[in-house]
Order: sequence, then structure tokens, then C-alpha cells
Amino acid sequence: MKVLITGAAGFIGSKLASTLLTQGHDVVGLDNFLPDSYDKNIKIMNISKLEEHIYANRFKFHEFDLRADNFNALAQDFDYIINQAAMPGLLQSWTNFNLYISCNLIGLQRLAEWACNSQIRGFIQASTSSVYGIKAESNEEAKTEPNSPYGVSKLAAEKLLLSYWNNFQLPVTILRYFSVYGPGQRPDMAYARIIGAIASMSPFVIYGDGKQSRTNTYVSDVVEATVLAMENSPPGSIYNIGGNQKVSLIQVIELIESLMQGKLIKRFEATRPGDQLHTASVCGKANLDLGWTPRTSIEDGLKTQIDWALQARSEL
Repeated sequence: MKVLITGAAGFIGSKLASTLLTQGHDVVGLDNFLPDSYDKNIKIMNISKLEEHIYANRFKFHEFDLRADNFNALAQDFDYIINQAAMPGLLQSWTNFNLYISCNLIGLQRLAEWACNSQIRGFIQASTSSVYGIKAESNEEAKTEPNSPYGVSKLAAEKLLLSYWNNFQLPVTILRYFSVYGPGQRPDMAYARIIGAIASMSPFVIYGDGKQSRTNTYVSDVVEATVLAMENSPPGSIYNIGGNQKVSLIQVIELIESLMQGKLIKRFEATRPGDQLHTASVCGKANLDLGWTPRTSIEDGLKTQIDWALQARSEL
């Protein structure tokens, strides 16, 4: 199969591309290297690793901005499109909402219009548990009440794509990811920052009381779910994709301290606007339709991420 991945230089997108290449598929990756919440050189390194891959003859990359560039420059013979491109993060969405609208909606609308004129078998949209709001502890039928401009933009993206399914039969599947972590995690995300803070003996800010909880999802489990959705999901479907171990931030900090045999310097500050309090992914639908269940325990996943992070620091 031939698969187009947008956001292919990112944390999830680059690992998804590598997995599909390993499975024997042809992959075209797009990314505009938007310097959003971390250094674009990290994304460039992700792509360089793919281009050096043993399967590089089946991987092509284009620096491409969905919001402005000409889609006619791309081939139209893709079997699947997986849209990982988005402007992530809660905090910045309060101060730069136009960036979220342009990346998460305007670029997406242009991609959907182009996809409608091709013969794709599936369009997979990466969404987020943030569409549920402060608490995300139920199945896909739960009410969506996003509590941040970021969450609003991602829910609007879902609605936009479902309108293309309803009106033009664009075969859309939406995956609501829950807090993805693992080797190569975005450096602005909590686990990466905690590991870095312990390694450098620098303070880490906890917003709120630290009792906020998550069912985090290891990146290889997310990749597996995405590939299964590409192959098996009925168009118009929405799936929660999340881990099955609920842990508080304080519990995660204690686990990372134990694994690293170090101590985190904590500083507490007020809760930030838009932060989720609790998530507990209910993924029975993904298990039933896709045969997917998370495989990686939080202990194993964090150990692998810590080992990767410490190795990366030693190479600097």
C-alpha cells in the first residue's frame, strides 16, 4: 500500500512512518517543520533517520505546508492518508489561537478537499482526549466539552471531517489519543521534562496539587492502533486510544525517581487554564472493532523512555 503521513517529522508521525516501512508499505511524509513547541532540529533529525532507513527507497519526504502549498505537486495514488499534522499544546492556544485555527482547521480543510478528489481507501485523523474536556473517563459516546482553545480546534476538526464523510463519502476514521509518551516524546511534555529535570537536578513545576491523573499511552501502542484503524475501521468511526493504567502525576514522579534513582526538585504553582484533571480511557470499541488493546505497562514504557533520554543526553 502507499500511505501519505502528514506531520511525519513529529513524535508519533515519524514512528508510524518507520513501522509502515518495516511492514513493506510505501510512505510519503509531509511536514512543514513549524517551530511550535520545540526545536525544529528534533523533527529534522527524525526525518533524517527515516531517510537513512534500510527502506529509504520506499520513503519520500516533502517539506510541505497544508495551509498554503500546492497539492498538485503531490501524487494522488495514495491508498491511505494519516493526518498527524496539528498545532499541539494547551497553554499556547490561549495566546495564539489563530495559529491553531490555521494549522488544525484551515490546513485540514484543504487536505480534505484534495483527498475527496483522490481514490483513497481511508483517511485517519489523529485527535485527542482533550475534546472531552476537564475529565475524559468514559467511552466515545461521552459528551464533548473541550476546556481549551486547543481542544475546541481539535473537536472542530473532527466535525469538519465527519461532514466530508456525510456529504462526500470521504472515508474518515477519528482516533482520540490519550497522552502519548515513550522514546522521542516531545520535550515540552511532562514525562520528558520530569526525566530531564531529574537528570539535570533542576526544578520541575507541578501545576495544581499533582493529583491529576492520566491513562497514558505508549507510542508503539498508538502506532499499532493507528495501523489497525487504517486497515479495519468502518468509515465514520471514532475510537478512544489509551492506556489501561490510571496514574496520578505524583505517582508517575515517584516511579521515575525510582527508575532513575534520583530525586525531583518540585515547585508547586496554580493550576493552568484548560488543563485536564482526570483521564481514564475506555477503549472497548477499539478492542471490538480493531482487535486492539494497549500492551505496554507504564513501568516498562517509562523505563524505555528514560533509557532513551539518558542515551540521547550522553550523545550531546
